[in-house]
Amino acid sequence: MASSFSFDSLNTAQRQAVAALDGPVLILAGAGTGKTRTVTCRIAHMLEKKIPASDILAVTFTNKAASEMRERIGGMVSKKAAGEMTVCTFHSLCVRILRGGIEKLGYKKNFTICSHSDQVGLMKQLLVRKGGSDEKIKPDTVLSAISRCKNKGDDPSTMEDDYFASLATAYQNELRAQNAVDFDDLLLLAERLLREHADVREIFRQRFQRVTVDEFQDTNALQMQLLQKLVGPPYHVCVVGDDDQSI
Repeated sequence: MASSFSFDSLNTAQRQAVAALDGPVLILAGAGTGKTRTVTCRIAHMLEKKIPASDILAVTFTNKAASEMRERIGGMVSKKAAGEMTVCTFHSLCVRILRGGIEKLGYKKNFTICSHSDQVGLMKQLLVRKGGSDEKIKPDTVLSAISRCKNKGDDPSTMEDDYFASLATAYQNELRAQNAVDFDDLLLLAERLLREHADVREIFRQRFQRVTVDEFQDTNALQMQLLQKLVGPPYHVCVVGDDDQSI
């Protein structure tokens, strides 16, 4: 299958990155250095080397970046191959993982994902129930504290502020009762599912044997832990980042 890139169109560093298909690969590049082009050429090169498109996973941080990468790759390879690859955000990857086994964590398979307005509405009810509305505590203040905890991989019910911890516990219990998860739970539960259940972990390691992560400098601790569970030996993972843009 011919792709519309040639090594001649790449500089030396790009060529090295595109040719390095096996084992862990780190690509560090600044803005405007052709990072995305290098990544898409590298994926096209994998397909030329007869690596099945269905083995390839590319993870980005936004839906917009995922669409752009999908389009770029689609311009280089056959439509069929582009359609068989998985190009998605961390959160949509986690939805796929959870659909593959969330019932092992005590949820039903048809779980729903809470919108921000659902979260605010629920927290308002809890603040009224627990007397916080008298103290003028805003729902978003509590939700932000819960979100920060979850993104560190911590249990929000262990927050130092006892009142916030009790709200967090009630919030999680209410979500669980509704068979619902919030945006941060997607990562938290997917990482837990892969960590605690070797059978599910093995399914996804077999499914995604070639993993590429764009904008790697923006990954938080929880996303890093998720990746470590998802990628097994021989570690065919490529991470792409820019030191100067790290958060």
